Parts: sequence; C-alpha cells; structure tokens
Amino acid sequence: MIGYNRKAIRVGKLEGCGSSLPAGKVGGDFFEFFVHNNKNVVAAIGDVMGKGFPAACLMKTIHTMLCECVNITPHPLEVVRRLNKIGGDELRRRGAFVTLCIIYCDGETGRLSCVNAGHHPPIIVSNGEVKVVRCRGVALGLLEDYLGTGEEEIYLSPGDMVVMYTDGLVEAFGPGEKRYGLERLKKIVHQQPDADAAKMKRCILSDLKNFTRGYSQRDDITLLVLRVLKKAGEGCGD
Repeated sequence: MIGYNRKAIRVGKLEGCGSSLPAGKVGGDFFEFFVHNNKNVVAAIGDVMGKGFPAACLMKTIHTMLCECVNITPHPLEVVRRLNKIGGDELRRRGAFVTLCIIYCDGETGRLSCVNAGHHPPIIVSNGEVKVVRCRGVALGLLEDYLGTGEEEIYLSPGDMVVMYTDGLVEAFGPGEKRYGLERLKKIVHQQPDADAAKMKRCILSDLKNFTRGYSQRDDITLLVLRVLKKAGEGCGD
C-alpha cells in the first residue's frame, strides 16, 4: 500500500522532511515522500527544465505521473523506466526534460536503493563520514529508453542520513559571484552528525541564506532529508 505526504514524514524507523523555495511565484522543482507497507519510504526529488508558470504546469503533470508509477511499483529503477516511457512523449513535445533522483529505503534493514536520472546524486552521512552516491543516468525525456548505471544499494545504520537537493541550492550565487557549491554543502552536513532530519534541513537553509545574503534567488531551491532513527520516540520536528 502506498501513501504520500509532501512536507514531512515519520514511519517506523524512518523520518524525513523537505521544502521547496521557488525563485518566482511558482517553480518547476518538486519532491515527494511515499510510504510503502507502513515501514518503508520512497523519496523522490526532481527539477523540470525552465522556470515560472510553464515549468510549474509541466511539473504538476510529471508529479502526477510519478505518483501513478510509484503506486504500480515502488522500486526506483522500474519507476524511472515507467515514468520516462509515459512522460517522455509529452516532454519531447514541449522540448523539455526532467532530472529526477529517487530512493527506496527499507525501514527494517536500512537497505537503500537509489536511481538517478540526470540529477545531482544524494549525499549520505554515515558514521561521521560524508560521501556522494555514485549512480548516474540520463534525464527523463531525452531518450525513449532510460539509460543509467542502474540501482546503487547502500545499507544505512541508525542515525545515518540522506540529503537530496536540486541545482538551485549548490549553484546559488554569493559574494564575488561565487557559487555555494557541493563542498560547502558537504561541510555543513558533516558538522551536524547528531542532527535530526528537520534540524539538518534548517542548518543547510540557514547557511545558504547567510551565503547568499544580498543576492537574489535565481533558481528554485529544493531540499529533502531522510534519516534512520536511533531510537523510538525520536521524530521530525519540522
């Protein structure tokens, strides 16, 4: 059984939260949490080419298709393949594409499966170490069949965390026209080893705000954090 919640989630041994900040009144980024069998979580984050109202309209279409695909099967590789097939014609007709990263996390075993379609790969925080998931793939809509490295599997331990984001975060500009960048994001994540999902999200967005102070937002910014709970009674404080 599948259910979903767009802002925050807690199910079994997993918690997650996210937020999306459009550059204008509306944006083309999206994220989603899905619950599978009342213990597992599917998390997805995507970025539709373009900005403003056209991108937002296309985003809603792709988001609806994504929900339909996850309801058929929650396994990331099948979701991406199916979504590329049913949404590809529409994307090519509009001369657009969508980047997407989707993960499936088993709340009992900690096994995480990740598939990437042209998106920034997730950051994993585990035992005090920060690493970037290696899976890669072609954005949706560019080819009739999805091509990529396939699923990457990682096992998470209690307290481990996954951080997913769109390019509006790492490509945000600050003083001297410097970009926020992946290395700064990894540093902030590394400095919060005991944070829950909500605190991690707040720390990242606060650091981004300090970095970009005085500079206008040029692109949609979306951030999603998923964490394995250390003990019962913890929760997402978002």
